[in-house]
Amino acid sequence: MASGSAASRPWFAFSLDLAPAAASRHLHGLPPVPDFPEGELAEALDVDVVYDVHVPNWGGRVARLVDAPGHRLSGRLRPVAPESWPVLARLETALALATEERPVKVRTASGTVVDAHAFTPAERNTSTQGPVSEAFLITLAVAAERARLPAAVVEKLQAEARIVHAVQHARPDGHRPPPPSKSGIK
Repeated sequence: MASGSAASRPWFAFSLDLAPAAASRHLHGLPPVPDFPEGELAEALDVDVVYDVHVPNWGGRVARLVDAPGHRLSGRLRPVAPESWPVLARLETALALATEERPVKVRTASGTVVDAHAFTPAERNTSTQGPVSEAFLITLAVAAERARLPAAVVEKLQAEARIVHAVQHARPDGHRPPPPSKSGIK
């Protein structure tokens, strides 16, 4: 990692944790968001996300990190001081019930592979029943844009939000609903 003290813990941010303030419009009462370093662009290796954890505050299913050999997931690698880790854990829980900490291999922009930690919702009580949270997807695209992830990543997230909206609101008569008009989705 490019910056941070030798005692810092490497944290891989890939979801709403990229820009927690983006979620404050939807989630009221978030704990104070610490001033974490911006970190560096990176990608977690052999993982991906699935939308199989229902989070009531988001009104549907949100992303959970899963093993996926050969896949890569964009995000930011950030150094976090050990004394800030409990604050980070509370924030992750408030954002999307991301209560599990798991190790991930992360490749930095310079090509270095490092061991890091990421937070994700727990695997228990997963389900593909019920809607994927459109608000979560829209907020995720906004967070990725604010974190300055590559444009292709942001555009993919925006497209996923539009697709989920179209599928979840499709009518039997074939008419499609208008796309979401919330900021962050173009």
